[in-house]
Amino acid sequence: MGLLVIVAAAGIYFYFNPSYRLSLEAKYYFKRGNYEKAYELASLAFNLDPYNKMAFTIKTQSLIAQEWVRFIEDSDRYFKEIEKIANKPEITQKDKLKIKIMLEILLGEYKTLKSSLLLPEELKQEAKKRYEKVKRLYEELFGKRSG
Repeated sequence: MGLLVIVAAAGIYFYFNPSYRLSLEAKYYFKRGNYEKAYELASLAFNLDPYNKMAFTIKTQSLIAQEWVRFIEDSDRYFKEIEKIANKPEITQKDKLKIKIMLEILLGEYKTLKSSLLLPEELKQEAKKRYEKVKRLYEELFGKRSG
């Protein structure tokens, strides 16, 4: 009975405390992959209470997740551009250089991504799949990359 009262009191505290309520909402959005909204809510929660560890964690993890999403989006956008170039009747030296630069940007971008145990595994796998595709294409077209 005493434990039930403590749990109920904690629940009421978290529900009525604006910082923790926002943190719980941010966690909801983070779990659903809406990292921008999660960051926004976690930032509000953290501004209300800088000792709110949940808000700080969700805020930092949302930023990291957004970088992973951005890499996936960049990869998709660059591959569409590369496909347009590849479908041209004649590929110029300028086109080849453009492809090389785009692939090198993606390879570098992937290397700078921060890993985290809190990131969804599907997000990391999607990014890794894109990275492997970029790496394979780079090696096919330009050979092994140093560094």
